[in-house]
Amino acid sequence: MDSSHLLYLLYGGNAVYRQEAKLSILSALRERRVPDSFTITLMTDEPQTFEGWPVTVIALSTETLAQWKGAYGYTHRRKACAIAAGAKLADKTIFVDTDTVFFKDPALLFERINDQQYLMDEFEWEWAEAKLRADYVAFSDELIANGKAPADSLKLYNSGICGMTRANAGLLDKAIALIDEWNQHYAKLHTIEQIAVSFAMAGTNVVTANDCIHHYYSKKRYHHTMNQGFFEHHGERYHADLPTLAASVPVHFPKPSLLAKVKAQPRLIAVNKAFRPAAKLMIQGQKVATAEYLQPYCRKALWVRAIELLQQKHATARQIEHLIKICIAPSQQAEFRALLN
Repeated sequence: MDSSHLLYLLYGGNAVYRQEAKLSILSALRERRVPDSFTITLMTDEPQTFEGWPVTVIALSTETLAQWKGAYGYTHRRKACAIAAGAKLADKTIFVDTDTVFFKDPALLFERINDQQYLMDEFEWEWAEAKLRADYVAFSDELIANGKAPADSLKLYNSGICGMTRANAGLLDKAIALIDEWNQHYAKLHTIEQIAVSFAMAGTNVVTANDCIHHYYSKKRYHHTMNQGFFEHHGERYHADLPTLAASVPVHFPKPSLLAKVKAQPRLIAVNKAFRPAAKLMIQGQKVATAEYLQPYCRKALWVRAIELLQQKHATARQIEHLIKICIAPSQQAEFRALLN
């Protein structure tokens, strides 16, 4: 059997990202149907926090992380370097961003990879569309001036998942060279790394993974809250039941049911239109359809966001108090008010 591994990169000592990685690993282990179908490799500067976890840990030194960041100080260059190194360790490698959870067996994704085909998270847009975006204009102009503009049909992918065979590991060397060449654009284009990978893959077969995973990069605040709740409740030390227990953390942050939406309508009618998005979150926070022990964590995330929206609309103290009385049950009003301070 070909050797296959999921590859993770974690550094910086931030508990939020460590919990992201652990929850992602637990989801992969839970969904894996055949124990030996793939292994998991973690490159990290905090190997001690994964002691006892069923992963192969590769310890990263401060010097290695500095080298991977490159002469121009681009943080995400480290990801490209990690993939370049990790892709040489197995016949098939799938790099996984830590803010990713699996809801299908990762082995299905390894089946999509061969020497003639790469795997990426999801298709975002073709160059014809990307080059017109405000954050791409200066970058596009430079490529045109240097005679290096790609075809309008070039496909740009999110690299939250990036899979390839050992034979194609050299593709990342091309991507790293492009990352360094484009150093003037790091400030405006934080996604230079995934753009470079897409450029390096131009003209090849690329398939996507987003039917098997949820990459929650745009919903981090809510998932971080659930991750925190899970590990505070169950602890971070690995044991055989932990992957199954992690199923209590929803793949997607829970949305209100149709019945809950119908019940909320009479209250929302009485709310100023500008404040309705916040009011919906205030109502939803009272009962989020997820594991009971996660309720207070999810509630706080929704209510903090509601307060942010109210502040953006310059709601007065009197208007906020009016919303509290309309949207929140008396028994929970004090809890919401405490978040205002």
